[in-house]
Amino acid sequence: MQVLDCTQPTNMQLTKLLILFGITATPAMTAYTGPCSVTQCGASGVACPRGYLCVPWPSFDPAKREGCTCSYA
Repeated sequence: MQVLDCTQPTNMQLTKLLILFGITATPAMTAYTGPCSVTQCGASGVACPRGYLCVPWPSFDPAKREGCTCSYA
């Protein structure tokens, strides 16, 4: 059995701690349900300029959508 010296953490111990913290600190993502139209795009509800489309990002899949943004095709 290995005995760890806790007085000076090793790089491996710090890495494990940061990974554990990162996993537990990540909030549960919920699908974006805000506006996604040319006249009201995204959480701020901006009107897209002429020639732009309001598109979901980063995915068109509603379950993976994080928001909407004006984009020029």
